[in-house]
Amino acid sequence: MANHAISQHVAALMGSIPQQPAPAVERPRTWSFINRYTGQDMQVTCMQGCSIDHTREVGRSLFPEDVWCWTTPDPLTLPVNTNGQPEEFAVLSTVIKVEPWSGKVAERLPYAVVELVDDHFIEGLDPDGLETVISTLANRLEQMRATHRRLVEVREEYRTRPRNAVRSQADEALRRVREGGRS
Repeated sequence: MANHAISQHVAALMGSIPQQPAPAVERPRTWSFINRYTGQDMQVTCMQGCSIDHTREVGRSLFPEDVWCWTTPDPLTLPVNTNGQPEEFAVLSTVIKVEPWSGKVAERLPYAVVELVDDHFIEGLDPDGLETVISTLANRLEQMRATHRRLVEVREEYRTRPRNAVRSQADEALRRVREGGRS
């Protein structure tokens, strides 16, 4: 009897909660261009998720190897100091790319490209290769976390030192240097 009441209550609640429509799966775009080598019309179907606007290529004379698709990465920047002044650089951007008529057969299937930092890439990553990069970065991240823990400890120890002890050590070292210079 209690189960029946609960079932009715759940059913009533379910009816009062608006159902979310399933997200629409975007169909890959199909377009064509003229093969610059042969003059023939060639049809292209973009890979799913392609974010390139191909409108300037549609119907134009192109080299097939210049046709490619990719996904736009979520931007991430960090202030990197390369010349004495921090500057925002893109870091760890990852895209999926495909070049249907590439001279490299492996690039004719979607592959990953990781931009480590502005204009420095690891390219041509199949799923296993991308997993290797992810694992390597995850290991480095663990090392950075360990360094963070050590930094917190070292700063706390340094901060809580008696100030005159630090000064007297520095003064003593300076005195020795000065005396060594006179001898």
